[in-house]
Amino acid sequence: MKAVCLVRYPEGAPRAEDFALRDLPDPVAGPGEVLVEVTHLSMDPLPRVRMQVQPPMGPPMRIGAPVEGRGAGRVLQSNDPGFAAGDVVLGELGWQSRAAVPAARLARVNGGQPQDHLNALGATGLAAWFVVDALAPKAGETLLVGPAAGAVGSLVCQMAQVRAPGVRVVGTAVGAGQAAFLEELGVEPISPEADWLGPGGIDAFVDGVGGAFHDQMLGALNPRARVLLLGFVSAYGEEGPPRYGNAAAILMKRASMQGFLLADHIDRAAEARASIARWLAEGTLKPAETVHHGLASAAAAFAGLFADSPPGKQIVELENDG
Repeated sequence: MKAVCLVRYPEGAPRAEDFALRDLPDPVAGPGEVLVEVTHLSMDPLPRVRMQVQPPMGPPMRIGAPVEGRGAGRVLQSNDPGFAAGDVVLGELGWQSRAAVPAARLARVNGGQPQDHLNALGATGLAAWFVVDALAPKAGETLLVGPAAGAVGSLVCQMAQVRAPGVRVVGTAVGAGQAAFLEELGVEPISPEADWLGPGGIDAFVDGVGGAFHDQMLGALNPRARVLLLGFVSAYGEEGPPRYGNAAAILMKRASMQGFLLADHIDRAAEARASIARWLAEGTLKPAETVHHGLASAAAAFAGLFADSPPGKQIVELENDG
């Protein structure tokens, strides 16, 4: 089989040269495991956190091993009664054409295309739904989303407007392409490096950037604002805990701030998926995605997440990569 392996820990933003496409022995499913033919990979920024000697969360990824990441695929062989050959499954399959995975770590999906369950119908869409549910934006309020043009952020922008018509959504964009995309969604684009340029202040803030951006935007909060910490992409290449400062702004504005992990909300996944499926059917939610073709494209697609990437979800579709 073929696999994209991590050959060195990136310095700063990842580059395609940090990875290599290699031929590896075919995996064999052991007792209680399922052999999966990987068909699609989800490109997410979070794995960058573990591509270092001392990551702030989780164990470091192993040099020379296939990159770890979420994907979709079809069951080739099952040694567990819960799965059968031909089932479409999701799980941490890694950047490889085949994977032997414990059955307990897989989820069977039905309906739609496999990549749909890596975008709006999967963890990406669920995260966006619960973020909007937690912040509960209202008409007349200003919601700031950063970053806004990526997979989760672009869905948050749309879902907020569906749930609260009349809410003003402002979002960060990198480059003219992302800015134009956000404008099409009814979102006011700003640069992550810009000062707060809009009238009034921020009532609700989805922060997946962290660092200096976080500190600066806290200074623009309105009284009783709500802040939800989704990530810290600006520091994914840095060792140690994420940097969040300017706590004085939370105090003086009597704002509330909390962290977000999807795992805390998974008991309501069916409710969220029902809403998302309805919005998709109605056409009020239009997920954006770019499909990259072939396992060899995974390294460049991943590196693009930390640059001026195409808007929406980035997915790699494997093509005869066995």
